[in-house]
Amino acid sequence: MELYCDGERVYLSRNYRVEGFSKKELLESSRYEVVWQSNKLSETPKILTSTRYHLLGAGGSKLFRMDRRSGESVELEAGNEIKDVASNLRNVFFLTAEGLYRVSAERFADAEVVRMPVSDLLDKPLRSLALAGKNLYILAGNFICRVSIDGELLFQRTLTDGLKVLPHYDGCVIIRKGELLYFTEDLEVLSSGSFEGEFVKAEHGAYHTLLLTDRNFGVYGKTGKRYAHVEDAHYISFAEGLNHVYFLDRDGTVSYSGKKDLLGDNFQEIDLTTLVAIIMASLMLVEKRGNNVLIKEEKGYIDVQIEGRVVSVEDIILALSKYFPEVFYLYRNPGYYEEIDAFAQKFDLFRVVGKDVRLNSELLDRLIQMHSGFRALEEDIVRSLLSL
Repeated sequence: MELYCDGERVYLSRNYRVEGFSKKELLESSRYEVVWQSNKLSETPKILTSTRYHLLGAGGSKLFRMDRRSGESVELEAGNEIKDVASNLRNVFFLTAEGLYRVSAERFADAEVVRMPVSDLLDKPLRSLALAGKNLYILAGNFICRVSIDGELLFQRTLTDGLKVLPHYDGCVIIRKGELLYFTEDLEVLSSGSFEGEFVKAEHGAYHTLLLTDRNFGVYGKTGKRYAHVEDAHYISFAEGLNHVYFLDRDGTVSYSGKKDLLGDNFQEIDLTTLVAIIMASLMLVEKRGNNVLIKEEKGYIDVQIEGRVVSVEDIILALSKYFPEVFYLYRNPGYYEEIDAFAQKFDLFRVVGKDVRLNSELLDRLIQMHSGFRALEEDIVRSLLSL
């Protein structure tokens, strides 16, 4: 069984299906209302993630794409056990012990799967995979490797006993036996921390790494310090949302805890509307500096052109995460993209006119005046977005 969440639902894989529970009902009344269900699958997924329109699952040698509206599923055969999966809005990367593979989320078929040639240059076995911008971080044999999404081996360094790699807006986080390590993009160690017990699962959000072992559940900061923990945790999995953590108990029940309950007053609740506004206001800053910014929405995707260059929304979100770390949640979990569109339109952050998206300058101006980060970091924000 595995747990995952997006803006609306908490997903649980069990008995050859994936079920989606309403977050609203769970948080407001502790009711487990199943509002979505996949078709029956040939394997129960042990890994869950998502793209723009689909939930993804992997179990054994099978990779599943499940429509987040209808539950209809498509199945791919990898030939070997799938060790890890990483995705963005449009593409899916997956790892077996012997190879790195790529397939389009839309053209999801066995014939479209490509084994990336860089696989032959990597130490074996391949164990874990993370995607951060244009970089893939791979635990390969006794190395941590940085590979471009186009398949070029950029850098590698020796690292033994690696268990899991997670994306971070400045690089990656690596879990190995008894230790977690924060790495820069150039694979230099920033900091480290220790933990007890056998590793079960970890996720990295904006400010913290959440780590579950067979002994406890812990929350670690970027310095490696443990800020909170639950002793004798009887969980087998968890999923991190914006303001809550959802837990899967050994008996198959799902519970949750507010991050404020775990971290106290050090945690400030995250508002999804504000995250979307930060992205749009940052683009407006670029525009106000005399640069041509064009935003289009087509087939449910928002595309941005800055000075005639197409820049993916994901790259913009990742760049802004360095100044507003809470924005990283929107990058790390493509399942929130649906909410970005819905919230932005609900609160008039931008208005769609035909295929053009026009920024609500008045509203975004107010946000810039209210948010001290924009005033202090304006030069850096504009420079970063122009460099993409």
